[in-house]
Amino acid sequence: MNTFKRRKIGEILVDRGELNTSDLSFVLALIKSTGERFGKVCLVNALVSEEALARALAEQFGMEYVDLKGFKMDEAILEIFPHVLPKDTIYRFHFVPLESCGDCLIVAVDDPTDILKLDELEFLLHKPVIFKLATESAIEAVLQREEGSGWIFKDTAELKENGGFCGVKIPVSSLKKSMNFYRDFLGLGVKKQSQDLVVFEHGLVLVNAHYRACLPKDLKLRSLVYIETSDIEGRFSRAIKHNIRIVSKLAQWGESGKLFFRCLDPDGNVVEVIPQ
Repeated sequence: MNTFKRRKIGEILVDRGELNTSDLSFVLALIKSTGERFGKVCLVNALVSEEALARALAEQFGMEYVDLKGFKMDEAILEIFPHVLPKDTIYRFHFVPLESCGDCLIVAVDDPTDILKLDELEFLLHKPVIFKLATESAIEAVLQREEGSGWIFKDTAELKENGGFCGVKIPVSSLKKSMNFYRDFLGLGVKKQSQDLVVFEHGLVLVNAHYRACLPKDLKLRSLVYIETSDIEGRFSRAIKHNIRIVSKLAQWGESGKLFFRCLDPDGNVVEVIPQ
């Protein structure tokens, strides 16, 4: 049985003439003593350019490198995000939607090693995703241009005003069942309630499922909701005790070390619970 083995990024950079062997030895020694990632050591010590590193990573992972210089996002593609995910998800996952290709969405990312994040993004988008590689600064530049235009980050401004809670409107099959989930389990206060909708504090709105009629028929609706709590471990224990469906167990998020977990509400929307 043959086992696939990726080439080491250092070997690729040396073969491409971007890094000499003495610098490679220096980087490997630093990694051994500090535990830092290879690419970060190279960039901090100005041994390779960000673009050279990204191109080498693309080769290592069998991905296509894309140059985002002057790239502007297509609003026709962006229009799907208010219905599938909050628009600030583009910022949170740090990716750029490039184009649609049949049933697939082509996006640019900067870290092909974060398999969990890439799998989660594809799961939440409810469609196959083709990942291409770009530099972190190039993606950041595109996002900043869109932020300046006021389109993508309109919801992000609301997020900051609402104390970290991302307000979204979610069609649900049962207002009562979903209200109980968000009110009793997650502790959100109800601000307004009628037979057609429930408005929680900080902007979350539940509406009857007939709201789906306003959306494209072929669109599979799924929302991503962020909830802050002062007792994240207690919430997770309650989720297990009450058989709430868990998407990802209690774990640390990235380098911040903050705990989080993800569960599903009664309609299958993903709820990410984070600490205050």
